[in-house]
Amino acid sequence: MSHDPLPFRQFVLKVHSRCDLACDHCYVYEHADQSWRGRPKELSSEAAAQISQRVAEHAAAHRLPEVRLVLHGGEPLLLGPRRMRETLSTLHTAISPVTRLDLRIHTNGVLLTESYLDLFAEYDVKIGVSLDGDRAANDRHRLYRDGRSSYDQVLAALARLRRPEYRHLYAGLLCTIDIANDPVAVYRGLIEQAPPRVDLLLPHATWEHQPFGLTSPRDPEKPTVGGGEYARWLGAVFDAWDADGRPMPIRTFESVLGALYGRPVTTEALGLDPVDLLVIETDGTLEQVDSLKTAYEGAAATGLDVFRHSLDEAAAVPGIAVRQQGIDGVSAVCRDCELVRVCGGGLYPHRYRPGHGFDNPSVYCSDLKEMITHVMDAEAGHGRGAAAAQGPTAPAVSRSSAAREPDGDQYDGLDLPEEEFAGLASGYGSAAAIGVLRRNQAALQRDLLALIARQGPQQDQRFAEAWDLLASLSVRSPDSVEAALAHPYTRVWAVKLLLDLRRGAPVASDVHHLEALAASAAVRAGLGQRVPVPVRGNVAPLPGFGALVSGPGDRVWCETGAVNELDLIQPLRRVNVGGPVITIEDTDPYRDCHGHPAERLGGAEADEWARALPAALGYIDEHLPEFAPGLRAGLTTVMPMRRPEDGSQRSAAARHAFGAVGLALPAGSALDPALLALLLVHEFQHVKLGALLDIAALYDVADTEPRHYAPWRPDPRPLEGLLQGTYAHIAVVDFWRVRRGQLSGAERDAAQMQFARWRMHTVEAIEQLLKCGSLTPLGEQLTEAMGRTLDPWLAEPVDARAQAAAQRIADEHRSGFEERLGSAPESPPK
Repeated sequence: MSHDPLPFRQFVLKVHSRCDLACDHCYVYEHADQSWRGRPKELSSEAAAQISQRVAEHAAAHRLPEVRLVLHGGEPLLLGPRRMRETLSTLHTAISPVTRLDLRIHTNGVLLTESYLDLFAEYDVKIGVSLDGDRAANDRHRLYRDGRSSYDQVLAALARLRRPEYRHLYAGLLCTIDIANDPVAVYRGLIEQAPPRVDLLLPHATWEHQPFGLTSPRDPEKPTVGGGEYARWLGAVFDAWDADGRPMPIRTFESVLGALYGRPVTTEALGLDPVDLLVIETDGTLEQVDSLKTAYEGAAATGLDVFRHSLDEAAAVPGIAVRQQGIDGVSAVCRDCELVRVCGGGLYPHRYRPGHGFDNPSVYCSDLKEMITHVMDAEAGHGRGAAAAQGPTAPAVSRSSAAREPDGDQYDGLDLPEEEFAGLASGYGSAAAIGVLRRNQAALQRDLLALIARQGPQQDQRFAEAWDLLASLSVRSPDSVEAALAHPYTRVWAVKLLLDLRRGAPVASDVHHLEALAASAAVRAGLGQRVPVPVRGNVAPLPGFGALVSGPGDRVWCETGAVNELDLIQPLRRVNVGGPVITIEDTDPYRDCHGHPAERLGGAEADEWARALPAALGYIDEHLPEFAPGLRAGLTTVMPMRRPEDGSQRSAAARHAFGAVGLALPAGSALDPALLALLLVHEFQHVKLGALLDIAALYDVADTEPRHYAPWRPDPRPLEGLLQGTYAHIAVVDFWRVRRGQLSGAERDAAQMQFARWRMHTVEAIEQLLKCGSLTPLGEQLTEAMGRTLDPWLAEPVDARAQAAAQRIADEHRSGFEERLGSAPESPPK
């Protein structure tokens, strides 16, 4: 199957082609391809300028939100600080106006001085360092040409890199595996350096030049049969890492777990995600992935360079195109394997076999299979094995198929006991029922993230790194991740991003919001390292905490040691309402889902909310007690809305913002909390029913036309709108039923009319629902239960004038509906 070439998003730029170490496992100098001998020693200013221009052209042509450029070698620090500064300046000048430039450098570390660190801090260059573990492991291969150890120099460089002023530049450690080394000692040697992440690399090998240390040669005709030496070595590291609580991401294992669960794969060596990387040599030559040099002389060559060719021409090179084709780009043997979507056929160079090219499984096939099985077994031991065994996370639950008709005393798939469903259906709902809805929202949010990942934003490096952090935290501190994802506006963001991705038009700020969510989880976990938070406007919103002070760039770096150490310019206010606190959310960038978001509250306004909310909840406890348990269990957030200038009331719920309501604070709410109480119970009805609709098929979702009569408004409504309004007005009727007895004179007359009006509207709406023909059996149960709630209220007398006024409003709405629809609905019995 042919595919259009994908744009490059990652570039490895060789700035120096020589090295100050003589590592005997180096693929550049010690393997088949010796083309380095004919390259210029360092990148010239002219080549740097042309490379920068080509990358900028490519990013602009493909509207890339970000490109990653890794300075590499040889040893890139041999370029020297002066020439390094020139190169960084050239790259920034050409590329930064077009797209975000994510600069990295990979070094052996021995020349990583403070001068270099200051330069890299100035240009925000992240630093990856090669270290093969403890001293014994590192000194087996990573030596100077005269045989001296490089270990002490590298550790000194890492100590400098870990200093507070440079720590944010620390990208991680890269370790090449040697099975002669003690795997646990290697692991301990790596974690002693407190890396933010670790890469474990299988030594480069092919079917012709097989891996070191095998007990017997691998047979390409039986690729899954082998001694498993490398699998056992990796398994020992995994077990130690797992026993330690997985203290930092190890990319090899995180990638296996990511592929198992449908998350982005973060290493080219595993998974079927398309490869989007291009190597640029010191002379401007364009090459395929560097590790191909292990196969044969010229294996990485494309015949192209930046002076005569565009980067799009390189994307069409067959060796690059085949690695963008997912499962279509692996061998027939791999396509028949049940683990192909996890291992992806292994690293492309490791598949090489003379006479057969790269159309083979990896020479490490048997090791990969054994290692992946080991990780799956460990997941099963943690209670996560079922999902791993079944592959990527299932799609998000659809309300058209998730719910079932009652079966015994529970609703299959809902985990909702019949009595709890009955409580919700009546218009109320216990704290236990709200707990079921909350758990389902958490599962739905995880499924949405998995769907987002499959749409491809993992090609964005910032998204992929944020995902890595969340994946790591989900093991180390799952409650912290759950709390971050439970923020009401996380799903609003996720739905928007998913729809934009499916349309092929994602907004970069939406893609990068995952960084803010990951940072929120890291703060809750007390991670103890700096993490990025995107800047939106003039601040950097941190979900659940407020907004951080912004800096000159598009991200700020957040310390995650303790909440009280956050540099918040706009901390969120929390209001104690006699139980779980309610957050006043006036900083989140997705809160406008309610409409009319207020600007940041001033101190006096915040104080007014702090007085009004406890009073309103107290009113609900006393006068609307059937609604109180569910509301207190589920309402976590209030989004302040701008007060209408005409003095009317304003409130809203949002379909995807579970736990939140938007409100404009009625004047005088601290003195008379009744009206605020009405707005709260009204909008929280929408929140409850929206969450129930996520798991329960209450109506035929194909019925989407705005054709239904909602008695409280003259315009035709879609069925869900009619259902939502009816459910919400159960609370409105009950409020005015109670309120009329608390007032006197003209205020009591007005409350009588409101009670008569909303009772009449809601009864008629229930009739409309029951005869619409689109409710499921479960939807009919809910609608009939609402009717039973109203039944005793129908017997309560109201003043004749109030009844007449309510009838006039109903008649006006019906006339307006008939005019808009062109024909009248059948009148329900009076």
